[in-house]
Amino acid sequence: MRRLGALPSDWRDLGRSLVPFALLALAAGLVPLRLPVLAALIAGTAVGIARDAPVCWTWAAAVPVAISLTWGVWLAPQAAADGSDCANVGSPVATWRMAEAFVVLAALGILATVLRAPRTSLSLRWPARAVVRWSAVAFLVTGPVALIIGPIVARPFFGEVGYDVTLVGAIVPALAFALANGTMEELIYRGALLGWSARVMGVGPAVIGQAVIFGIAHSGSDVVGNGVPLMLALGVAGLVAGLIAIRTRSLLFPIAVHVGFDIPIYYAFACAT
Repeated sequence: MRRLGALPSDWRDLGRSLVPFALLALAAGLVPLRLPVLAALIAGTAVGIARDAPVCWTWAAAVPVAISLTWGVWLAPQAAADGSDCANVGSPVATWRMAEAFVVLAALGILATVLRAPRTSLSLRWPARAVVRWSAVAFLVTGPVALIIGPIVARPFFGEVGYDVTLVGAIVPALAFALANGTMEELIYRGALLGWSARVMGVGPAVIGQAVIFGIAHSGSDVVGNGVPLMLALGVAGLVAGLIAIRTRSLLFPIAVHVGFDIPIYYAFACAT
């Protein structure tokens, strides 16, 4: 295993690694390019693995992100307008996101097997007890707070968003949605895109690169007005999550916070008033 440093040991590898990041940026910003970019990344990964080139790690790391972006090309099923899907365990909003997580993480698992990547390369390890405790506290605080302030925070970016937080039955599908989305995104951004790319690019460029892609990927067409502030905010969030993953050598805390913040997203999609 190549020793991870803050900067790349071979600057040519850094240059080669910027290509899949550039392709991801194009796919994130331009929806029609997502399927062609996915095909190009799969081809580049295959060539890199066949040649046993170090840069194959960065190309492979970009594939699950590209699959998730491509999944977004297809229109997600809508919740019933009368709100009947809100507390439905089989809510189409939740099952669609769980299906995406299954496909994306299955692809990640296949790539990890082909590359013989250890779980630690994805920051899949149990952290120190203090981190576990703080992760539990972060989830228990973030979820309720996000539900309460969600409509206020979302208003500048998505317009008026309203939902009934007293619908206790909605918490089950909301948790399923949030757990699927939060776990998937942390594994593909802070796990693969950061961890695998850092082997070639060095930790510094990798943590910045994944944060940039994370920000661009969340500035979609549903944003009202200027999407740059949202892109910057989520890019900073991705940067902080990446630094935490590096510091704790685990994704537990980023996943806990991410899942908490995603709970109100389900309410907005399925329980809108």
